[in-house]
Amino acid sequence: MQPIHWRYEVKDSVARLALNRADFGNSINLECLAELSTISSAIQADSQIRAVVLSAEGKHFSIGMDVAVIQQMAGQSFADYAKHLGAGQQAIDAFEGITKPIIAKIQGFCIGAGVILSACADFRISSGRAVFSLPEVQRSIGVIMGLNRVTRLIGIANSKRMAMLGEKFSAAEMLQMGFLTSTCEADQLDTAVEKLLGKILALPPQAVSLNKRIADFSYAEYLRRSQQFELEEQYPINQTDDFREAMQSFFEKRPPRYSGK
Repeated sequence: MQPIHWRYEVKDSVARLALNRADFGNSINLECLAELSTISSAIQADSQIRAVVLSAEGKHFSIGMDVAVIQQMAGQSFADYAKHLGAGQQAIDAFEGITKPIIAKIQGFCIGAGVILSACADFRISSGRAVFSLPEVQRSIGVIMGLNRVTRLIGIANSKRMAMLGEKFSAAEMLQMGFLTSTCEADQLDTAVEKLLGKILALPPQAVSLNKRIADFSYAEYLRRSQQFELEEQYPINQTDDFREAMQSFFEKRPPRYSGK
């Protein structure tokens, strides 16, 4: 199957996949995640692939989850809600579970689900002008694609700053917190990625893969439990007045008026 929402190619032992929804800020929808799952399986099964480069077409890495997906959460039965978002979580899990090294190349906005997706990579190289945020709290929802992925990188205190306040963070701040591997000028981003890729390809691939699996081993089970907790605790808040107000004010382009109900 040729993906619609991704540009995907394999050349010289490197799989390159790029979000291909530039006209929509590379927002992520459920179809996009389903394709990611298929691509991830193909990468994992191909013994000739030694490394993966994740990027995005256009100005931004990703402005986050498509607001239509968030809006659909209201009024769904728990079974439908868990089925759809659970499938999304599993797609992210499948990408992170690739045992080959993954480099994320980040530019522009890296927001919400974009942050979570990039956290699945082993290395993150960003333009110095990139902007990061987990703004879900401003839509009266929680982070539901694996906040633990961010927490393990930047620590509990910084993770709470991002998730509980929904504020924007610069690339320099994300580098200081440990989320980014390195930053560079926007016009040097490709060069920086290729330099790191060259280092990876010069190493024995089985040893690189083994060390990735060792590093991730103890973390995997805790992540699964954390994501299940996210699903179960998120559902009731989707039925609240505040959630409906968050969605309505967003589309009406006005400040929200929260009641706590």
